[in-house]
Amino acid sequence: MNRTIQEPNIRDRQCFAENGTGTSTLEARGPETRTNRDGATEKEPMLVKENTVPRNQVAARPPARNSNRADQPTNRRRRRILVIGAVIGVLGLFFGIRYWMYASTHEDTDDAYVTGYTHQISSRITGTVEEAFVDDNWHVTAGQPLLKLDPRDYEVALQKDRASYLQAQAQLAQAIAQIPLAEAQLAQSQAQADASKANADYLQRTFKRNSELFYQGRGVISKQDLDTAQSQAETSVATYKANLAAVNVAKENLKVAHAQEEAARAQTEAALAQVHNDELQLSYCTIVAPVSGRIAEKTVQTGNRVSVGQALMAVVEDNVWIEANLKETQLERVRVGQPVDITIDALPHYRFKGRVDSLQPGTGSNFALLPPDNATGNFIKIVQRVPVKILFDPESIKAVRDKIVPGLSAEPSIAVTQPVIDKPYPEAPENEKPSHQLASEPVTQIRGVPATGVMQ
Repeated sequence: MNRTIQEPNIRDRQCFAENGTGTSTLEARGPETRTNRDGATEKEPMLVKENTVPRNQVAARPPARNSNRADQPTNRRRRRILVIGAVIGVLGLFFGIRYWMYASTHEDTDDAYVTGYTHQISSRITGTVEEAFVDDNWHVTAGQPLLKLDPRDYEVALQKDRASYLQAQAQLAQAIAQIPLAEAQLAQSQAQADASKANADYLQRTFKRNSELFYQGRGVISKQDLDTAQSQAETSVATYKANLAAVNVAKENLKVAHAQEEAARAQTEAALAQVHNDELQLSYCTIVAPVSGRIAEKTVQTGNRVSVGQALMAVVEDNVWIEANLKETQLERVRVGQPVDITIDALPHYRFKGRVDSLQPGTGSNFALLPPDNATGNFIKIVQRVPVKILFDPESIKAVRDKIVPGLSAEPSIAVTQPVIDKPYPEAPENEKPSHQLASEPVTQIRGVPATGVMQ
């Protein structure tokens, strides 16, 4: 009997089921088709037989084509992760070594700020604002007028005191003229006293002579002549004494004349001082900028009444620097004159140059309003910070000078292994420093000899 056997259209597959002994239990085979005598196609039932071969001894069949395709993305992903991890590791190692090399040669901190002098502008007199010449954020130069107060009250006071000064000058001239008059009266009294003394001496001698003639000559002269001579002698003595008293009076008058001159001169000087004071008060009607800088916090307008000491505005000086609060553990290698790289948070895309100018002679807590007292109570050690003054290189901040204002946060990095800068940076003309200033001294210190305690 002839029959045709058709290949199965379903692939053979092997099924495994775990039994208690860990062996493969079943082996499945796909159904087969055949043709019978009548030419009809019949399907034979699927044959299943038990496989008693242990699982670990079954020969591994090659994976199907679909399973290979499923494993390929997993392998690619693993390779990609390994490559990315390797790249990240290399970059981390590179930047880590680079950071270590930088950190070992630099001392930096983020506790640093731009600092500058701020001058509060106030009025020295009471008055009404007549005109305001500036506004907020304007740049002014030293001596430039900022405000003008109404000057009329002070002009009137000045005119009055000038008149008083002229009057005092006239009184002084009168007092000076009294001195020659008193001197002349003294000379006259002295001459009269001299004349009366000479007359008194003559009459005394005449009386003496007449007395001798009367008592020894026995009648040469009469008693009446003797009495007349005696009376004239006594009168001349009295006249001399009167003239001598007049001389003393003239001397005292001369002293009085000199005293009056001194008093008149003092009054004149006082009147002149009052005139100068009025001129100063009048000059205070115009308020000028003490330094070059920019206007801030302007709180006064035209027509406002201002009083003495009232804050009107502020002038922020052009000169700025960095105050970096370094930890005490960072100061070992910091020296005056070392170069500094500076970044400012407000200008993140700029890098500025500078130099260490000086170190504050004490920690910040030492100058606090309530300094710590570690001798009492429990002690907790806290790392202290020392302010370090850092000057900008003017050339590095020239492009953005107007944007660098006091109060901005900065991050300086001091190159502790670089050589110090021997010469100070040039500064504004009004703040010029001697060219012989040593790098071991603060640039802001003008002295001919090194200061005690400066780091060498």
